[in-house]
Amino acid sequence: MKKTKRRRRTVQLSAAQMQQLRKDRALIAKELPRLAAKRERLREAAAERTTSGVLRRAIHSSKFLLHDLAQRAGTDMETLDDFLTGERPLTSDVIDRLMKILKLRLETADGKIIARTAKPDLHV
Repeated sequence: MKKTKRRRRTVQLSAAQMQQLRKDRALIAKELPRLAAKRERLREAAAERTTSGVLRRAIHSSKFLLHDLAQRAGTDMETLDDFLTGERPLTSDVIDRLMKILKLRLETADGKIIARTAKPDLHV
């Protein structure tokens, strides 16, 4: 089989395009440290050996988009984002709805399931 050589294509940018490119690069460079710090907070919060850490890992590994998950759980994206970064806890009713959506259940340290009585879901 014959290998094809990649062709590099160069485009000459106008002065206005170059100016916009420089502005965009400056904005990215300015935002990058904040995003890296947020990523580290997300990683640390998810690694916690707590019930909240387990819930965060379940949220991250779920196939739900965060916006859809927040909406289904009856909360907003800002609240969910603050929980995922460890900046703010969730209320117990939101935790209950998330656990139901993600099909999670609480167990005691000895492996016994904590019994809960089911309540009708009025937020459907």
